Amino acid sequence: MLYGDEEYIHEFAEAAIVSFTEFKENFVTFLKQRDEVNLRKAGHKIKPVAQMLGIQSILDEYETSKELLWSNKDDAELKNSAKRMSEICDQVLGELKDLLS
Repeated sequence: MLYGDEEYIHEFAEAAIVSFTEFKENFVTFLKQRDEVNLRKAGHKIKPVAQMLGIQSILDEYETSKELLWSNKDDAELKNSAKRMSEICDQVLGELKDLLS
């Protein structure tokens, strides 16, 4: 997709790092606040990038988080979902940063 263009890969990785960092912070905040409206906004912003990169685990955990809210699950389950998403995002961020080095 990036046709081996190092400059474009670098720009893409930098933009993706910003996007995934912002998403991670917003996801955790909005899930813990049970703020479905803003959680959805955060999810809709990252969803195209996650799909393009084939990061199904982010999409799956995002869907799980919405189901937790709809089912009015307890705070411990929301916290676990936030932790799982943070771990996924940290892995993605690490891989993106590796592309820059």
